[in-house]
Amino acid sequence: MDKKKVITALNAALEHEMSAMVRYMHHSFIVTGPDRGPLVQFFRARVNEAARHAISVGDKISALGGHPSVKISEIYEPGEQTIAEMLEEDIAEERAHYDLYEGLLKEVEDNVAMRVYVEKFICEEQEHIEELEKYLKGSHGHSHSS
Repeated sequence: MDKKKVITALNAALEHEMSAMVRYMHHSFIVTGPDRGPLVQFFRARVNEAARHAISVGDKISALGGHPSVKISEIYEPGEQTIAEMLEEDIAEERAHYDLYEGLLKEVEDNVAMRVYVEKFICEEQEHIEELEKYLKGSHGHSHSS
């Protein structure tokens, strides 16, 4: 395992998790309409999940002797969005997170503890994608404005 490469990859993951917190929080603010209540709860649960991931990754970077990034990946801010557009954006971002962790897996294959650590994130990202896709199936035709 090349620690320097792993720390670089973990910092990229940390920056993505930090941006996910902001994006999901923003979506919880702007969603309106009859589905607002459950969607606000859903988006805010994703904020907490991204925060949990960020904390874990930041701690792992420190444990490996690296310095956790304070940067946040660029966040797309289109302004007004329908619920479906928000969910589509979130799915695309979660897929990017999944790909990041899958790329990291290749760097840690020879380290059992790190491999299991990264595999857990991959499974959680896959669950997020599947959950978002379920929400998306029921959201078409709904606008976020009333």
